[in-house]
Amino acid sequence: MQIHFFAKSRTIAVVLIGALFFTALAAENPYDKFRNRSYSNRGYLSEEDEITLGAEVHKEILKQHRLVNDSALNSYINSLGQRLAGRSARPNLRYHFFVVDDSSINAFATLGGYVYIHTGLLKATTNEAQLASVLGHEIGHIAARHGLENVKRAQKYGLIAGIAGIIAGAAGRTAGNIGQLAANLIAGGMLMKHSREAEREADYLGLYNLNRAGYNTSGMVQMFETLDRVSNSQPDLLGSIMRSHPPARERAENTRLEISQYLRGSDRRGIESTREFEAIKERVESARPRRHRPRN
Repeated sequence: MQIHFFAKSRTIAVVLIGALFFTALAAENPYDKFRNRSYSNRGYLSEEDEITLGAEVHKEILKQHRLVNDSALNSYINSLGQRLAGRSARPNLRYHFFVVDDSSINAFATLGGYVYIHTGLLKATTNEAQLASVLGHEIGHIAARHGLENVKRAQKYGLIAGIAGIIAGAAGRTAGNIGQLAANLIAGGMLMKHSREAEREADYLGLYNLNRAGYNTSGMVQMFETLDRVSNSQPDLLGSIMRSHPPARERAENTRLEISQYLRGSDRRGIESTREFEAIKERVESARPRRHRPRN
């Protein structure tokens, strides 16, 4: 009888220890590594040179993508983007927001404050908080200098050359040289190709951009749930950049965990949507869809 009691006690102890172990695992937060980071251009291009190169990269983007020429839509996206950027970890940079006429679900950021969002992604959102979460994520890439890290990596592996001489005010600096450098960065495909860890960091920074701007943080979770559904049902709708991100289901879980541990209640308050969003959404929905076709 006593042997049975001790055996039963050991079984209970094992179960309790196992439960505690798995609870600890479940509570592990992948965003903890980003929590105390500070950001600057140290070790990268100066901010002035980043802005100069970003403007040239924008010219190359215009050769490959058609921007939407709708003043109401552009004004709305710029206003929303500036609201988020002003509350980001890099608020003093001058940001530029553009809408790309492309039905794929995609968004990306380059250098020096340039952010682009596809009409396909606008159509995939159902409220302003979801849209703001995407812009907040892209601003997160800029704040964390992920584009600059990609430039540094491209130089390290010999994919681009002479960046210091071209950008840093050397005698050989010309607009043509900087433009060629920008073209090489785009052609090499590395500028917007971030690591999955960088994407998680942008998610983390984007969530706090969303919260500080007064939005309901559940919008980010909802956006990831939408991306998860699309990836399972219509994967061709996802842009190539979006397909390289961590699985949307994982990103939703990471966001839920961060909210529950550090932003409790932020998913039940704040702005969810606005009349402006509804009006813009109607404009986008009624516009003729267009697939991306690079210009010759």
